[in-house]
Amino acid sequence: MLFRSECLADCYDGRKSEKQRVRLNFSRRGVVTVVTDQGERNYPIREVVVSPRLGGTARRLEMPDGMVCEVSDNDAVDKFFRLSGTEVPGRLIDKLESKLRYVIIAVVITSLVVWGAISYGIPVLAKHVAFMIPVTVSSALGEDVLAVLDQVIFSESELGDTETEEAKVLFSRVTGTADTEYRFRLEFRQGTNIGPNAFALPTGTIIVTDELVQLIEDDHELESILAHEVGHVVYRHSLRQLIQGSTVSLVIMAVTGDISTVAVLAGSLPTLLTETYYSREFEREADKYSYEYLTDHGISPIHFANILDRMSDSGKGIGFLSTHPSVNERLQMFQRSER
Repeated sequence: MLFRSECLADCYDGRKSEKQRVRLNFSRRGVVTVVTDQGERNYPIREVVVSPRLGGTARRLEMPDGMVCEVSDNDAVDKFFRLSGTEVPGRLIDKLESKLRYVIIAVVITSLVVWGAISYGIPVLAKHVAFMIPVTVSSALGEDVLAVLDQVIFSESELGDTETEEAKVLFSRVTGTADTEYRFRLEFRQGTNIGPNAFALPTGTIIVTDELVQLIEDDHELESILAHEVGHVVYRHSLRQLIQGSTVSLVIMAVTGDISTVAVLAGSLPTLLTETYYSREFEREADKYSYEYLTDHGISPIHFANILDRMSDSGKGIGFLSTHPSVNERLQMFQRSER
């Protein structure tokens, strides 16, 4: 296509709101001339601000004296820029938008970036933020959680003193090796609808249901479950999952270091603990913590596999028996130790 040295444009002189039809002349010497009814104005191209080319959208040429011209002939503008040796603004964007293949590639790349951020970036940020929060703060956040759970899920434990005291001895043994500032506490409740189960609160409190204690056939089975729950506390899983649930709050806390935002999220902790599952990564970390505790103390990991298998057969145990990873997958690590 032959280069046209001029084109029509709608211009605003910067003093009046009415637009006027003008003619633009483009010189190979790099000068833009605006021809109006009142005369001509010349501007060096290096002083003219040109908007990027976006499809067929009219371009804006902003002159140094405040005049603004809108040009629909994008090809004429691009040609002039090239001939004057000036870089054409936004040309790459225009090419990408005009090529379907590039658009598809851009969509795929964007999707991969978003997926990567959700799958890896957000969990990493959540872990960073969770460990920024002092133990005293996370403990305070969860103070009312047990009271809420007692109202909506649990009822008073009916276990005898002998059963609870024996469990507390095991609990002291497990928590005595935990490298953390948390002050652990063991509580017992009837689980009713949730059956044999155990929960770890961000306060360091571990809740064990009567149904789980009654399912236990060996002290080491309960010890392995307690070690698993202590692992959730040590790695701050409930806090990390809570933070991951709010991307906006997560970014604010990570960038500013202001951890007060997490207090707003604390109200969802009861639901988080009873109606959602820990991620695959969290369950594996807690399983690994239990496995290492058992092996370090000369206890066969098969005890954890046995109680996990029995809980699975009970048909209940939500939360603890997360499907991510599957029960069978989790059993494999503990059963391999017996082979």
